[in-house]
Amino acid sequence: MTYIRRLRIARASLAAVAGLVALNTSGLAQQPGSQPWRHAIIEPKGDAGFQVMAMRAGFTVKEGVKLELTHFQNDVIALRALFAGEIDSYEGGTATAMMAAARNADLKIIGCHWQTVVHSVFARAEFNSPNDLKGKTLAISAPNATPDLIARAYLAQNNVPAAQVKFASLGNDPERFKAMLAGLALATVISIEFVPIAEPAGIKLVAGGGDVMPNYLRLCTVTTGKVLAARRADAIRFLAAQMQGYRYALAHPDEETRITREITGMKPDDPRPEFIFKEAARPDTGVDPTMPIPMHKLEWLQGELLKIGTLAQPLELSRLVDTDVRAQALARAGVQ
Repeated sequence: MTYIRRLRIARASLAAVAGLVALNTSGLAQQPGSQPWRHAIIEPKGDAGFQVMAMRAGFTVKEGVKLELTHFQNDVIALRALFAGEIDSYEGGTATAMMAAARNADLKIIGCHWQTVVHSVFARAEFNSPNDLKGKTLAISAPNATPDLIARAYLAQNNVPAAQVKFASLGNDPERFKAMLAGLALATVISIEFVPIAEPAGIKLVAGGGDVMPNYLRLCTVTTGKVLAARRADAIRFLAAQMQGYRYALAHPDEETRITREITGMKPDDPRPEFIFKEAARPDTGVDPTMPIPMHKLEWLQGELLKIGTLAQPLELSRLVDTDVRAQALARAGVQ
């Protein structure tokens, strides 16, 4: 697994709950969770505490899940790992999964916890209008990943032909932010958590992702039909642990931001963890521990992808979801 890097915090978390694991080893040996569940996340940012809270707060142990966390720069790479059988699930935007499913990929969305995209358009101080992007560099993470789709939607809404803009894959969010600072790109699409540090650095927020694509789900959990056929009980336990972790994180902001700083190395005076936590706590657009699968948002996204030509033809969206796993996970988790 050359492109998989283990989360440092995953190892630390496992060590932290080692005592609990030891107490439950005899029971777990006969549980469906005896085989590790390998889950991938996008590279940790200001909301990293949410990503690992199921493990950190002991809910994976409670549910009998041996969780292994890996992280990737974007969900396009995570999808490749899923196809290669190197992971069992990943969390990412819905567009990547939808485009693959349109080509008959055996993918299943089993829950969506962050209800609105937070990736937004930022630009250098000299940016005055969308037309300024013609002939200039716009930094993305990878083609067809969420930042790329947000960028293309922004250009289309402002009648700027994408063919007249230079798209450049310049790394993760912090790396793309630095690329703007260095003048390597006029604009980029990064998490809105950069707002508190952008203006002092001469960078401005141009358009919020939630304004550009208001129905774009930020993070959903994706697996395959093959995995569910072989390990359905494990998937239910994993999702139940995640639901409880998200609920716990929302109720414990100080703990969530402390874990985020531990994982990312953000300094105590860096305002990003607290800023993005407030975004996560918004009832209608932030983190929903019940992990719904809003079909109307998937239908909207499909329409947008058809408009910009990313999808050649519509697909039957019911093939892309498995609502039963979520229903059983909700029952286990007791999350309302």
